[in-house]
Amino acid sequence: MATSRPEQPASRSATANGATGSAVQASRAAPTAARALRVIELLAGEPGHTWKLAEIQRELGYSHGNLHAIVATLVAMGYLQRDDDSRGYTLGPALLGIGAAARRVYPSVDLAVPFLERLAVQLGTEAHAAMRIGRAVLVVARCGPKLPVGGGVHVGERVPLTPPIGSTLMAWASAADLDDYLATAEGALSPVEIEAHRESLLAVRHRGYSVHVYAAPSRALGETAARVVTEGLAHAEDQLAELVHELARQDYLASDPSTVRVEDGVQLSAPVFGPDGTVELSVGVAFAGPGLDLAAVVAAPDALLATASAITAAVGGLPPGPVEPS
Repeated sequence: MATSRPEQPASRSATANGATGSAVQASRAAPTAARALRVIELLAGEPGHTWKLAEIQRELGYSHGNLHAIVATLVAMGYLQRDDDSRGYTLGPALLGIGAAARRVYPSVDLAVPFLERLAVQLGTEAHAAMRIGRAVLVVARCGPKLPVGGGVHVGERVPLTPPIGSTLMAWASAADLDDYLATAEGALSPVEIEAHRESLLAVRHRGYSVHVYAAPSRALGETAARVVTEGLAHAEDQLAELVHELARQDYLASDPSTVRVEDGVQLSAPVFGPDGTVELSVGVAFAGPGLDLAAVVAAPDALLATASAITAAVGGLPPGPVEPS
């Protein structure tokens, strides 16, 4: 297992969104806030279900006293609603305004969903979208059948944006942003491994999409990221970063989906460009589990690129020009 990288200096903490610090630092600085957000995320995962306090406690593992205080605060602020008859909890009306505001800021997510739904039906597998949030990659949408644990994604999953994760989001980044991204792996990966990943990103940019082959660390990463969402797993960021960096020592970034063995799983991702020409979303498809359809995997790049292009057009995005041969 790779060793955890040391804390980066303050100059490395600036994010693409203008915020400072990282999701890791934020969760450590405000554990109560993080727990409250986990409660909201849990209920959002099954919005039609009325949750009893005992159910929430069982799912998240918080102490009764701590959870009761969090839930009472969320109810008082309108983020949760309590039914007096059943004593159960659902999402509260205060989230309506927040959701509407978020949709205005990130319209590409809502616009992307119908395209992802069609892609999932076309290929018979999961389609999803992720975006960059500071120093993390956040899954913001998924459609299609559920894949085996570790092979698919959950909405709300966050993984560190550090090599080799985020290749589609970073392959079109500026030189300075790319250097900062690669620097997050210093101390965990060797200079040779970091430079090899730089070359892999160039290949992704030339090809127009990335191919990620599932290996043991990627399955463990998916399982851990899913547990963070579904179980409120606390302080898992170091473990997630270690698993991500371990992927860099595997054949995680493949050059061609046709080379993937039937017994392997694979994920393909392509960029959606925003109006400013930067990558706004990474949209992808995943194949995993018994009965993996290799023909669908081989057909996936054309379908995925067409979908990403259609979403880019829908959001008024500005795709970059062709990459000049090096």
